[in-house]
Amino acid sequence: MSVPAASFPPHSLTARFAARAARRQWRERWLGRGLRGLSLLLALLLLALPLFLLFNARIDDAWREALLPLLAGSFKAALYAMLVALPLGLGAAIWCARFATPGLRGLLKPVFELFEAVPAVVLGLIAALILAPWLAQRVLGLVLLLALLPLLALAAGWLWQRLAPAGWQRFWRGREIGLLLPLAALLVPLALGLGQAPLFASFAAQLQPASPWNGLVIGLMLGLATMPVIFTLAEDALFAVPADLATGAQALGATRWQALWRLVLPVAAPGIAAAVLLGFSRALGETMIVLMASGNTPLLQVSPLSGLRSVAANLALEAPDAVRGSVHYGQLLFSALLLFGLCLLLNALAEGVRARLRQRLAGS
Repeated sequence: MSVPAASFPPHSLTARFAARAARRQWRERWLGRGLRGLSLLLALLLLALPLFLLFNARIDDAWREALLPLLAGSFKAALYAMLVALPLGLGAAIWCARFATPGLRGLLKPVFELFEAVPAVVLGLIAALILAPWLAQRVLGLVLLLALLPLLALAAGWLWQRLAPAGWQRFWRGREIGLLLPLAALLVPLALGLGQAPLFASFAAQLQPASPWNGLVIGLMLGLATMPVIFTLAEDALFAVPADLATGAQALGATRWQALWRLVLPVAAPGIAAAVLLGFSRALGETMIVLMASGNTPLLQVSPLSGLRSVAANLALEAPDAVRGSVHYGQLLFSALLLFGLCLLLNALAEGVRARLRQRLAGS
């Protein structure tokens, strides 16, 4: 049986496909031009911001003296926040990336990352209305808790390795945090109770802050707000290290901790450094938490029990009352330019070390 011939000549199909290809190329060409135009517009807008600040900024000797406490307050808040965020963020990243089971990692990693979505104004409200009055009477208890918690973790780990049966260790491998959390929960009321015991009343009186809104409150809450940034970037850097490195080291007799400290961490060091820099930049530019819970007192004091006033909080307070074109207006723009430059420098350094990590992992 013969197959009937097509009802249209073959060259019409070629012409149809050629016309369709030409139209697609025309759309792709104009789409590419549009994307390049949008990229150029975005670059111009980004360049216009520092140029506007640069041409309108003003500074005099009096403002230099007033700016110093603000810069000191910004760095003070960022440093105390990093003292909280670094142990929490890096510790959680190391455990999730190298020790946790895949199921537990898949559960906890989104929880840590979703914490970053909590609005800063909500954290500032909690810090100002709840944390600050509560902590003002329990500073010694917090100090005892921060001192005893690492000791508890080290002692529990040592006892677990020495006394726990091998079968238990294999069963809880990757889930050891489930054994440590109940011990930490018992330590919290114990340390806080010791801090208010009559035996330590004299020490508690010396640690009584002059104001409930101080650098300690800022360090705790801003550290919690900064911790997800450090966790996410550090955990990605650690998880990206080839597992064959640690597996090979353990096959040669190294423990998991030895493989971590001598192989995994050196390879992931640029990514961890980028996480620290971006976390510090995040803390340096934070506004609402510092504005609501710092007391806004421009003091040149290092003590965490004293208040502070950051550059970002000062901008939020004084910008609405500044008259355009006045000296005060130019001074505020100068402080904004300074803060913009510091954060831009930190982000550029972080991107540079992240690029170094990518090159190192690509060559491994």
